[in-house]
Amino acid sequence: MRRFLLILVVAMAAMSSCVVLDEYAPKQRKQIENYLNNKELSYVITSDSAYVHLAGNKFGLIEDERGGELAGSAANGDAVTFNVEAFEFSSSPSGTPYYTNKRYLAEAISTELDTSFWNFDPYVVTLGRGEILNALDEALVGSLVGDSIAVFLTSSIAYGATGMGVVPANTAVMMVLTVEELTKKK
Repeated sequence: MRRFLLILVVAMAAMSSCVVLDEYAPKQRKQIENYLNNKELSYVITSDSAYVHLAGNKFGLIEDERGGELAGSAANGDAVTFNVEAFEFSSSPSGTPYYTNKRYLAEAISTELDTSFWNFDPYVVTLGRGEILNALDEALVGSLVGDSIAVFLTSSIAYGATGMGVVPANTAVMMVLTVEELTKKK
């Protein structure tokens, strides 16, 4: 069984406490909530207005709740190694990622996207240091090796009114983070 954390991040807070309000965020939040509810995924709301769903872990470690810190789970100051798949999101995730650092997946979609400049190394970040979007950082806190975490970002938190690469302006995205390794701080 796999543990899936489903995290929905709404447009109330953007990177580094800068609030970006846009006309698209309320509709995008509603679409994301409808998607989660239609899939009958239970979730809790975090202090960052994120929605978290816990389903299981590929190593068979199952928990009903994350109330307390699990032994060995990621905390601020720990180094986390993870892979990413990023999708556009409207009423559901698009079928083809617009970015991934998983080489086998990138090769499968390379006819649709130019992947020649992509980095295929796993990401390594130290939690709590602002090395990635706050929403992604917060999503990784409490994770275990083997966790898959889906982070839903409204356009105001993701790429905003300008878009990025193949992602159009004012588009919500879903990023699936798969935790590969965890190094506890000493």
